Amino acid sequence: MSEFAEGTVHQPFWKDLPDVPGYIEKRLPTMDRSLDRYFDRNFEAIIEEWGLLRGDDLIEIERRLNRVTEDITRLYRGKGAIISRVEELEATITALERSI
Repeated sequence: MSEFAEGTVHQPFWKDLPDVPGYIEKRLPTMDRSLDRYFDRNFEAIIEEWGLLRGDDLIEIERRLNRVTEDITRLYRGKGAIISRVEELEATITALERSI
């Protein structure tokens, strides 16, 4: 009797051939592969046209964000001094207005 008559289950024939599944997958056109090829060919133009960020842009934005964060921290530390100075200026302005 053959193995099929005994009811044993085997993998499909092409699974035993290592190159066939990869070959078939590469050769069959798919939307994903078409889009990948399109983006590979036109990536730079798409970035420019859509105004997308690149790695260099992100580094620059991060640097600017750090600088702004440091400025805000510095200003926040001086907030008490600024409030005191504003109160002094308001008192001076009020005194000047009364003297006129």
